[in-house]
Order: sequence, then structure tokens, then C-alpha cells
Amino acid sequence: MTAALQAKSPQPVESSPQPVESSRQSSTRKLLVVGNGMGSVRFLEKLAEQSDHQYQVTVLSEEPCPGYNRIQLSKLLAGSVDLQGIQLQPESWYQDQKISLLSGSDYRVSDLDLESKKVATEGGQSFDYDHLVLATGSLPNRIPVAGADLEGVMAFRNLDDVEQMLTASSSPESRAVVIGGGLLGLECASGLARRGMKVTVVDTMPIPMARQLDEKAGKLLQSALEKIGIEFRCNAMLDSYTGEDGKVTGVLLKEGECLKASLVVVTAGVRPNVELIRETGLECDRGILVNDRMQTSDPSVTAIGECVQLNTNLFGLVAPVYGHAQVAVHRLLGTSGERFEPVPIPTSLKVDGIDLFSSGQFIAEENDEEIIIDAAGVGIYRKLVISGNKLKGALLYGDASDGLWYQELMETGQDISDIRDRLIFGKRYLSAA
Repeated sequence: MTAALQAKSPQPVESSPQPVESSRQSSTRKLLVVGNGMGSVRFLEKLAEQSDHQYQVTVLSEEPCPGYNRIQLSKLLAGSVDLQGIQLQPESWYQDQKISLLSGSDYRVSDLDLESKKVATEGGQSFDYDHLVLATGSLPNRIPVAGADLEGVMAFRNLDDVEQMLTASSSPESRAVVIGGGLLGLECASGLARRGMKVTVVDTMPIPMARQLDEKAGKLLQSALEKIGIEFRCNAMLDSYTGEDGKVTGVLLKEGECLKASLVVVTAGVRPNVELIRETGLECDRGILVNDRMQTSDPSVTAIGECVQLNTNLFGLVAPVYGHAQVAVHRLLGTSGERFEPVPIPTSLKVDGIDLFSSGQFIAEENDEEIIIDAAGVGIYRKLVISGNKLKGALLYGDASDGLWYQELMETGQDISDIRDRLIFGKRYLSAA
């Protein structure tokens, strides 16, 4: 998983960092927020901290419930949390903050008129605004192969997807194939396996999570997941889906193997949800173009989250999305000139109880030094990459407790020559010594 993908685009003309003014002569300004995902909720929380903000806030969300932690959907699938446990704020919070939250398919936006500052919804309602915040998120990528429209071929993105998977897992002898061996794919496979399904992961890469792990750590992870019943087809290419009576029955690989499946979950990445936005005249490339204050090409419109593009960067991790929210609130209130700057973000993950951490360049280049602890027998693997007297990369498997400390050493560029021979053992060992 990466914090940013590359694209080429111009940047919107920047307005001065002044409070956003209303076009209507009123002390209370109408703020309309489209979307209620993690970025939107963080924006609302930060705005609510400013009790004198003088905005009348309305939120339109096509999902049937208040915003939830999408990262925790895999735990919901596995049964380790319930819906209340992943909800970011209850309905009562919106009421207490005097935020009008309108949820459900009727409130899916169908039209946006920038000139008249009006938004129309599928249910036929119209909302005007003084300022608009777009937090439309992202959509799952589809793989355009034969059978992609069969019933049972789906993504893993929202509560409805979880509900469909739970229904599928309740059928006896049900089998699932997960397309993609990244974090989301592995979390999905693990959740389905915990629900009793026989699961196979199909991935084009030679190891799971190949972008975050080296070969050794990837093999350790694969072995650990195989022990809970998950099978793998690595270095494998999807050819098509087979089906009967409109329902998926299998996955055909280009190598010729056909995997039986009553459920296929495609985890092939996401793209910014901008289809409707493109029709408005708002400047878009791969995402909605914003400047470093989250302003779009229309000064009355702010955009945040996975739907936006800053220079060439798209955003797929929660940390930068929360940064967007913080900057957007400052822009609306004119409280500071705070600007968003993309920074490298470490990968700190937990896959089925296995702690993982990777950051920086953990694959050594010429003249780099590798320091490794390989205790695969007890599920521990550590690798540090050093260049000169500075830590360049860190990869931890099985015990990621020192991850943030290693990250700090990399970010500060600290000279590690005095602790070089003990660095691999971690901060606690050095403190004890």
C-alpha cells in the first residue's frame, strides 16, 4: 500500500488564506459536506472544536448509517468487532453538534451546479450552500475480464460488501477466491477463513504484500496464513470468471487452473470517486485538483480525502486524509496559513494477529549495509538497512514495537554510529544496556 500514486496535472490557482466568505448577507453561513467517511468525520470533529465557527452544517451521505472506520471492516467481517465498535461518532454526536446528517441512498448526490451553488440528490431534494466540502472518497477498481458482472464477484469497500460476504460464508461448502495479495486482500481472506470458508488468494506478485515486505518476510507471512487454511496462488494471472445462471462458479487463471468459487472478492486498488465531479467543470485529473490548502478551482469548494489530487499525489492512507481535514478547517475559518505537505508514511500493520512494520528503503542498494535477525522458528524477523551512519530502512515481522523509534531515527537523520552494533535489538535493549 502506498500513500501516493503518480499522475500529471496542473494545480488550481491558489486563493489567499482568508476566511471563506458567504455570498449571502447572513451571519450564519451554509456549509454543505458531501460524504461521511473517515476524512469527513475528522473534518467535522475539528470544525466542532471551534464553537464559534458560525456555519450551519449539513452532511449528505449515501450510506445508511453514520460514518465508520473503514479500516476496521475486516474485523467486522471476522466477527471480532460489531458495527457500534467501528462507528466513528454516534448519531447523538451530530445532534449535539447541531449537524444535520442526512443518510441513505436518497441522499446520493445526482447533480452539482457550481454557478448557482446548489446540490441535487437522488431523492429529488435540493440543497444550496455558501461553501461546499467534497469528501466523496474512492471507488474500487474493477478488472475488465469476462464474467466480471456475474453475481458473487464483488469488492470489499463498505458495510453492504461485508453483509454479502457474511451471507456467502453461511452456506455450507462455500469457497472464496480473493484477487489481490495486498493488505486488504489478506485481511479479507483472513476474515472469510475465520467464518469457515475455504479461501484462495490469487496474486500476480511472488509473495504477499510484496510492496511492503522482502522475500523472507513475505514467505513467513504466507506460511502463517496457510496454517489457518488460506491457500495461495502467487505469480498467477487472472484470465476470467466462470458462471452458471448468472452466478460465479470459478476463477480461471491464465496458467490454465480453474479455482472453484461461490464468492470472488476483488481487491485491486481504488480510484478517486470523481465521475460526477468531472461534469461540473471543477478541475480534475485523476482526482479533484486542489492546492496545499485543499482549495479546488472554485474558491467556494474545498475537497479532502481519497477523491483529491495535490500536484501528482493521490492519497490512500488515513494519515494524510486526516491532514487534509485539519488544513481544510483552518482554511474555512481563516485561523492560520496551515498548508498540507505530503510526507512518506511508514506501513505499520497487523495481519491476522501478526505485527508488521516497514518504512524507508528496506531493500539494500550497492554500498548499503544490511543487519538482520532471522528467528523464523519463533516468528521474528528484523532487517535494517544502513547507509553511511544513518538508518535508511527498517522491516520488522512478528514484533513491530520498535517501528516508530526506527522511523524517528530515519526522519531525523540521526547519526547511529555509536549504537550501530546494537541497533537491531531495539530501543528497550539500548535503554536497559
